[in-house]
Amino acid sequence: MTGKLSSSVGIGVIQNPFSTLNRKRYGVVQAAGSDPTIHVEQAGQTDDIKDILIRYRDAGLGLIVVDGGDGTVREVLTRLPLVYGSELPALCVLPSGKTNVCAHDTGTAKYKRQAFSRLLAMRASGTLAGHVRRRSVLGIEWEDGFHEPVKGMLLGFGGFREATNLAQSHVHSKGLNHNAAVAMTLFSFFYGAIFGRDDRGLRLGEEMSVSFNGQEAVTHARFGLILTTLHSFVLGVWPFWDDDEQAISWLDIKAPPPRLLRAVLAVFLKRIKPWMAEAGYRSGSASHLTIETHKPFIIDGETFEPGPKGRLRITSDMQIDFIAP
Repeated sequence: MTGKLSSSVGIGVIQNPFSTLNRKRYGVVQAAGSDPTIHVEQAGQTDDIKDILIRYRDAGLGLIVVDGGDGTVREVLTRLPLVYGSELPALCVLPSGKTNVCAHDTGTAKYKRQAFSRLLAMRASGTLAGHVRRRSVLGIEWEDGFHEPVKGMLLGFGGFREATNLAQSHVHSKGLNHNAAVAMTLFSFFYGAIFGRDDRGLRLGEEMSVSFNGQEAVTHARFGLILTTLHSFVLGVWPFWDDDEQAISWLDIKAPPPRLLRAVLAVFLKRIKPWMAEAGYRSGSASHLTIETHKPFIIDGETFEPGPKGRLRITSDMQIDFIAP
């Protein structure tokens, strides 16, 4: 893919007009100007994305810019292989959403409004290929066909779902986004989980069956399960360890979680303790998983239902080159 990132590569921009910064005139159209090699289209609804990608493929565009949040990235990733096949274009993600976890990891979040201009300057100088960050992509399949397969970067169950819902209902609504929103969400969620009354039974967890790399499935109540193919999170938080060998990093927490405050501090301080594994705090890496759950889960910020059988297959076969300007 990197061999095609010359100074003449065509750029196709997919804008989500409802993303937070796009509502504040992010400025991509102005930066693109009248350049005939830059195409900009808005995806007013999810169904528009495939048609836009078809037009960009037919125009021979080798670099797709996603001007939206993590949900828009997920929808583009899901449709890319359906349109481009095995010859996937490179991507660049502009941090236009509320949290922008993918943009943070792939190097654009820190430039915010300047990211697109920097991208154009790199193309003009012929240096795009020197700024590639390759990432694997999660493939989520419902074994009963309840939902079409989805491609994404961050998948979470149990407590992760509750934290995401908390962010959407109580944090973003107060006007907090990006790092401030993540910090407030983490504090509020863990404060409630550790010191709160737990009227909703969060600490009791939810029954799940998980198999890593085809091994025998382990079934028990889980406080939370997180999977990602990203290499970093916002605020330097990285709740994984022993995760260097395979594409999918995972964190698996048994319920109810003992000594939760001590475990949270150990993870945040990156000082994992020997007692944690025996207490049900496990982490590692995998190339594929099978999960059975009957509760909703989160893919890149959006809630998905498990379907009648609740059996999911998670893979990491697809790779994408992200440009980090």
